[in-house]
Amino acid sequence: MNNIKAHFAAALFDMDGLLLDTESIVVGCLEKTAQRYGFEDLQSTFLSMVGLRFEDSQQVLQAGLGERMQATDFHHEAADLVKQRLQQPVPVKSTVVELLQRLEAENIPCAVASSTRTAQVEHHLLAAGLRIYFATITGGDQVSKGKPDPEIYLTAAATLNVSAKDCVVFEDSEPGTLAGLASGATVVQVPDLKQPSQALIERGHVIATSVLDGALAVKLV
Repeated sequence: MNNIKAHFAAALFDMDGLLLDTESIVVGCLEKTAQRYGFEDLQSTFLSMVGLRFEDSQQVLQAGLGERMQATDFHHEAADLVKQRLQQPVPVKSTVVELLQRLEAENIPCAVASSTRTAQVEHHLLAAGLRIYFATITGGDQVSKGKPDPEIYLTAAATLNVSAKDCVVFEDSEPGTLAGLASGATVVQVPDLKQPSQALIERGHVIATSVLDGALAVKLV
């Protein structure tokens, strides 16, 4: 990978599917809702929704549903299932706590840049015991353009008074990875439900099996 730096100003993290194992929960609830209606062709649609803001994901959902059902109605049913499931603890992804503790020990500031709305991010991180590690949170409702646009990473970096070009971005999804790359940051991708496309792989960023392995690969820790 090009442009590996010996020192980074900060680390910026996506949340869903990277810090917390929420993506599998959401997709599972979407699949259950689809089964209720006998919709058997939506798996690729659900995976394409991963990493997008709510507004953008609903456009993808509507395209997949076509004229069979309104995306708003489908979403309301799936959201009820998600709400029930999220009343239980959400698993923290592998090596996340270890990496965050090491970054804290080395005084490297961290921020979250998630397509999820800010209030939900705050809730999930508090419930998982991770909120203490992040100086700021930028949610999808704080930007005008969602991932893959770089706005959210440029904004998150600015909340720490640093440039995105001096940060490491940690992502799982393709839209998020593209957003990180477009911001000029050094990007580590830890794929969750969907493996990166060949075109994305050819961008040359680090693809790792865990956030800690990725951090070691770019010499963040």
